[in-house]
Amino acid sequence: MALAGMEWWFATLATLWGAVWGSFANVAIYRMPRGLSVLRPGSACPHCSTPIRWYNNIPVLSYLLLGGRCADCKAPISFQYPLVELILAVLALAIWQRVVFDPIAITMGDRAVLFMFRFAFVLGLVIIIFSDLETLLIPDLVSLPGIVLGLAASLVIHPHTGVDWMSSLIGAAAGAGVIMLIRTVYWVVFRVEGMGFGDVKLMAMIGAFLGWPSLVFVFFAGSVQGLVYAGAAYAAGTKHEGLESGPAAPPTGFRRMVIPFGPFLSLAALEWLFFSEQIIALQQWIFML
Repeated sequence: MALAGMEWWFATLATLWGAVWGSFANVAIYRMPRGLSVLRPGSACPHCSTPIRWYNNIPVLSYLLLGGRCADCKAPISFQYPLVELILAVLALAIWQRVVFDPIAITMGDRAVLFMFRFAFVLGLVIIIFSDLETLLIPDLVSLPGIVLGLAASLVIHPHTGVDWMSSLIGAAAGAGVIMLIRTVYWVVFRVEGMGFGDVKLMAMIGAFLGWPSLVFVFFAGSVQGLVYAGAAYAAGTKHEGLESGPAAPPTGFRRMVIPFGPFLSLAALEWLFFSEQIIALQQWIFML
């Protein structure tokens, strides 16, 4: 009973940890693409510029208590704020549950280190997803340190993840190389940029954390999910057309839609992180048919 109670306590702490960092992620999502500091000044209402009091900045709970409105000017607060906090709370809990059942992570120290590395990766992906969706920019302050952290993880926690330094290094190089190749081919054919350098660095970060075996799934699943989103957006009348013009520009319509690729690569990376065993088993079953 004591052990079960302790596990429940740590699971609760992991959830609260994720929610608190979700509050930071909201700041980073807004400020990083705009070149602003994530530390100063403190959070303020975007409508009336009133600094947000600490008791009005409790993840998820404050949004509910305030009815989704600023405590001072009563302007509506974007639903993105509690959504990001809730997503990271759930993901942190999911990471902790995987750590608890890791057969090698027996000591609390091992579990804490494994949890922190994986949570840092997930936090970076969530920031990238929402930043790219909003601004079509992937912050270098997330992807570049993410590459270094992924390589470091391959040295520190590789017995738990199965991603050693060689797999991590090849994953970072191959991930970046694939996107660079596609970017180059698209430029040669259409004379416009089909992907930005942010996607190159993001794929390097994913490869560094997950290792080269993950890349085929991440790229394929990310592409499929991106196409589904693009088709739905186009059918709904959200054109997202690019700004290029001239004879070399892609045709108007669906092929000219500007759809961020980073969110779907990140989503596929999360799918691999949590379901890699099932994905590998499914791949083996498909290729045996």
